[in-house]
Amino acid sequence: MNSPAIVREPVTLQIGSQQHQGWQEVRIRLSLEQIADSFELVLTERWSEAGQVRPVTPGEPCTVSVGGELVVTGYLDEVLPDYDATSHTIVANGRSKAADLIDCSGKDQRFDGRTLLQIAEALAEPYGIEVIDTVDAAKPFRAFALEDGQPIAEALERAAQIRGARIVSDAEGRLLIVHAVQREVATPLELGGNIRQGSGVFSDRDRFHEYVVEGQTTGTDDWFGDQAASPRGSAMDPRVRRPRTTLIVCDTPADGADCEARAELEARMRWAKGRGVTYTVGTWRHELGVWRPGDLVQVRDAYLGLDEPLLISDVQLVENDQGRTAELRVAPPDAFAPVPIPEPEPETSSTGGSKTPAGWGW
Repeated sequence: MNSPAIVREPVTLQIGSQQHQGWQEVRIRLSLEQIADSFELVLTERWSEAGQVRPVTPGEPCTVSVGGELVVTGYLDEVLPDYDATSHTIVANGRSKAADLIDCSGKDQRFDGRTLLQIAEALAEPYGIEVIDTVDAAKPFRAFALEDGQPIAEALERAAQIRGARIVSDAEGRLLIVHAVQREVATPLELGGNIRQGSGVFSDRDRFHEYVVEGQTTGTDDWFGDQAASPRGSAMDPRVRRPRTTLIVCDTPADGADCEARAELEARMRWAKGRGVTYTVGTWRHELGVWRPGDLVQVRDAYLGLDEPLLISDVQLVENDQGRTAELRVAPPDAFAPVPIPEPEPETSSTGGSKTPAGWGW
């Protein structure tokens, strides 16, 4: 008896009123570590009813959906046709609306006394991008500037770092000022269950025991002397036990509290990059919808000794001749949280009941 055919929800590229489906390959990347999401779609001959491929023009506004769920809103960056006398293929690459902020730069512009939300709104408004602040980053900057020739996204990320936040795109193409966790997912990731493959990164190469951030602010009548000239902040990562220290000179005017927040964020960002596992699963969905960065999921991995909730920081939805898979990078949620880095649990051997086997150093 033949097994029933697997029905996959269509991946739809919509350009204006036209909807395009039927792909040889799909790769969609959503991440907490980039300001714009991206997609690559390989268009098949099923586009054609009369032997000619429908034209697709770079620069067109578009959306990408999985089934009825929107995943990316942005623009086509490039279209790459490849053809011969008997066949034709088109590759369409695109990114979220925020791609304009990555590619475009501006002239010197000052935002003294503005909040992170106000700065982001002012820089994104010419590109028709809405900004949502989910973390209430209400503290104004004493001084902040977009420098001549600086990419707009770089300036925004610099401002967000000082406020201990991140700026990412959502499915509607808006910018979100976030910390990390967006929703809790009941579907676990389980070795021997839905996990097909795992690969880890356990590196201390770019991590330090102490992060020191120094900055400088412009003096005013009530802000002067050492407090303006030598602001300083630091953060400790107790998981790094050697006396490794790094000094970061803040390239934006910042007070002591700003330097402290930047140091905390730097410690967490490097922790997240140095500790992560990418799991490959055979489905793009869980009970709440498509896998997304910011999903908090229970991970049960006996090989790494993990049985705890971890944060998905990066998602790649992949379709090829092997079928559909999702590549999910998970990391400790505290590495993304707006709280001081907690003290590590005592290390024990893998037979002593600890969640973290000796040697992995999670």
